[in-house]
Amino acid sequence: MKFLKFKRLAAAALAATMVFSLAACGTPGEPEKSEEEGSAKTEAPAEGSEEQAASDVEKPEAVTDEDWAAMQKEPVFGTELNYLFNGGACVSAKYMAEVQGYYKEYGINATYMEGESVVNTVGLGQCLWGTDHIATMLVPVTNGVNMTFVAGAHIGCKSIFVPADSDIKTVEDLKGKTIAIHDGIGNSDQNITYRLLDEYGIDPTKEVEYLDIADSAATVAAMESGEVDASIFSDYFVLANYKEDMRMICSITYSPEFQDEPCCVTAMNNDFIKENPVHAKYVVKAIKRAGEFSRLNSEEAVQAMYDTDKMTGEKADQQVFWDSLHFGLSDAFTEKALREIAEDYIRLGIITQKDMTADKVMELAWNPVCPDAEIEGLTVGDPVEAENAGVTVKQNENPAKDDKFGLSK
Repeated sequence: MKFLKFKRLAAAALAATMVFSLAACGTPGEPEKSEEEGSAKTEAPAEGSEEQAASDVEKPEAVTDEDWAAMQKEPVFGTELNYLFNGGACVSAKYMAEVQGYYKEYGINATYMEGESVVNTVGLGQCLWGTDHIATMLVPVTNGVNMTFVAGAHIGCKSIFVPADSDIKTVEDLKGKTIAIHDGIGNSDQNITYRLLDEYGIDPTKEVEYLDIADSAATVAAMESGEVDASIFSDYFVLANYKEDMRMICSITYSPEFQDEPCCVTAMNNDFIKENPVHAKYVVKAIKRAGEFSRLNSEEAVQAMYDTDKMTGEKADQQVFWDSLHFGLSDAFTEKALREIAEDYIRLGIITQKDMTADKVMELAWNPVCPDAEIEGLTVGDPVEAENAGVTVKQNENPAKDDKFGLSK
């Protein structure tokens, strides 16, 4: 594996420049803000304050009279609403809603902040909504973290790779091997790997070993030394750095078996939803429109990310990655997949509560506060049409969904 030796230093340097792209795919090292800096403003406006004066603002055309009257009575009306965005393609729809002015169309003053994970910030109310892996957030939600999933985000973004010259040719060859993960035992990388291996008949709890390594650059060194045989990586990391030198073995992005489920979802703080249901509905409406925009106008969307310094690296690589994600999924598609994932997590021991069922998981985790049917003309990115979605399935005209990594069939 000589390629790993001369690229080892390059990987370390690239890791610093790729923080925006990788943070969104579960990579540790996200920037933090203090609680004081990151707290969302959810208090009712004080009498005589500027926020109270905002109640006299003209009603946006995109909001119904009934909803506008209700919004003005909700605690957050007229305040700045913070959401979590640490950069990158995977979690970009909520930011694209701000860039495209969709929040503003609904009279919502939404501004992103950088911070810790969605679990920590949205769950504690420091931010009101954020997007991350189901594999990161589902277990915390079942353990009582104060948030629920309100919309699907996209399909894919991670895969298991081996060096191009590895003797490992198929998923079955991973039996008895050591696989690197990057965010700790029991967290998203391992959870995703569990389901990937399980899909192909490997017992992920007994037939492989896991090694938690701090970052992707260190993992490359471990692959060079033979300390690990394979690793789960962000597709973008490999595409941008090791496309010719690593081979994909199985994937939640490119494997046909995983084209029927989202990788990531948008989560929203439960107290925000309960106290501000109309605001929550229009926030999700804006995000869903942004997901549609990101899919159908992908080149313009990627350019907007560069223009606002939210994306780095070679634009061609970012474009391929962006177009692989199938942004803007229907509620029906997301709900069906969440139930299947919940069943798998219970069966595999990822969700450990004694009496937990898939029905209970869905009650805790799924709350589509703005159904697709309420957004006139919405199209979705489901690669297979979901039953009773009530919306049109429409893809990017030039989807980059073909295999870019030599995926073993």
